[in-house]
Amino acid sequence: MPRLIPVMLVHGFDGAPSSWTESGFRQQLILKGNLDPNLIRTFDYGVAPDGTYNNRGDLREIASRLAGANLSPEDRFLCSVDQLSDNSVARGGPAEVTLIAHSLGGIICRYYLSRAMRDDWGTLYRGNVGRLITIGSPHRGVDLARLIDLAPRGSLMWRFIRLLEKLGLAPARPATTVEKLEAMLRAQQIAERTTGSPDRPENRILLTDSPVYRQLHPDSPILAELNKPGMLPRHITCHTVYGDICYSITIRANRITLIDHSVSFGDLVVAAESAREVPNTPCTSHPFVDGRSIAMTLTTGPALPEPRSLIDALPAVAHHRQLANPEIQGAILSILAP
Repeated sequence: MPRLIPVMLVHGFDGAPSSWTESGFRQQLILKGNLDPNLIRTFDYGVAPDGTYNNRGDLREIASRLAGANLSPEDRFLCSVDQLSDNSVARGGPAEVTLIAHSLGGIICRYYLSRAMRDDWGTLYRGNVGRLITIGSPHRGVDLARLIDLAPRGSLMWRFIRLLEKLGLAPARPATTVEKLEAMLRAQQIAERTTGSPDRPENRILLTDSPVYRQLHPDSPILAELNKPGMLPRHITCHTVYGDICYSITIRANRITLIDHSVSFGDLVVAAESAREVPNTPCTSHPFVDGRSIAMTLTTGPALPEPRSLIDALPAVAHHRQLANPEIQGAILSILAP
């Protein structure tokens, strides 16, 4: 017999309700989690004034749909947490709904849950959510202009290696190799941060062209309000699932280590420190770390082939691959387990 757990799935920016099925995520909840499909809803952002899907809208307006504000009966069935709660009780299940949200969806859910009083869009949380699970959500904001270098510039050792290379004493050209790897990695970051679904390039929307970009910026007034103590009701159990792509570089000359540096790129869109926790809220973190490394030894012999394992594939914990990641799906199922 299927388990009666009401679940609302809220997708992220430039996604769609179909993101949960195209990734196989919803199917795993049904097949491996044995959840009742009648109680798994895929939230819809609604229609924008220009008739397109409302991926560019104000997150506060989108959150009002979770409260069922001003919705048709059809949209209320799909989007309203209260409707899902009532349907669960009618089938003999619990009244407490589980919200599972990816990226922007997590901030939309948090805004909805923070509304103890009705706002200008009619959003009011009525106390029937028991659990919030966010996947790659930028709880402390996201700055898409911030890109990270693989190796620190300006250090004495970096200048020393550059000098050896220029003098021809390091034919393996470690500095040049690192810079090439950095350029490829930065290109990956830019592509991941500025585009939507990789399989639908013609439908991509730039996050920087939408009101949501300002609302998700680290200095956003909305985030500042949501991150105050007590904004997430205490009765809600909170879990954060996030990716952390970590790169390390080591350069040695004989037995002397010249550079030993590690850096976190988060999931190439959201920094790990932003997705790791909901500020001022007790929560359980579930990190998925993809560690990659490169080690080079300065030599006076022939140059070695450039190491490319660092950037040979987009890691499975990257932002737009998270819903399809079997390990992340398994983590969610374990949270939902009895």
